[in-house]
Amino acid sequence: MPNIPAQAAAEGLPNRDAAIAKAMLRLEAQINDLASMSQIMADLLNDVLHDEQSRDEHGYVRMRVSVDDMSNIAFAWHNVASRAGGLKNAFYAASNEGK
Repeated sequence: MPNIPAQAAAEGLPNRDAAIAKAMLRLEAQINDLASMSQIMADLLNDVLHDEQSRDEHGYVRMRVSVDDMSNIAFAWHNVASRAGGLKNAFYAASNEGK
């Protein structure tokens, strides 16, 4: 959801600053999408990693992860990495607005 007060405040800035502020505000959806996907990944990992597991004599834990769980975790992991990279690029592009 757009941050209307922040957008209004950006209108009163000098041209380049206003352009940068508006560009940063356009990152809101990407930031929220990344936060949501990272929470999904955390939930998937929590489901797999927080079972009652016994440790061997060296402190290691053996886990059995289903193919479906591993597929979902791998998807979330790569999705978060991709979104983070895209957000990084968009952030630096936004800092060059108004040049």
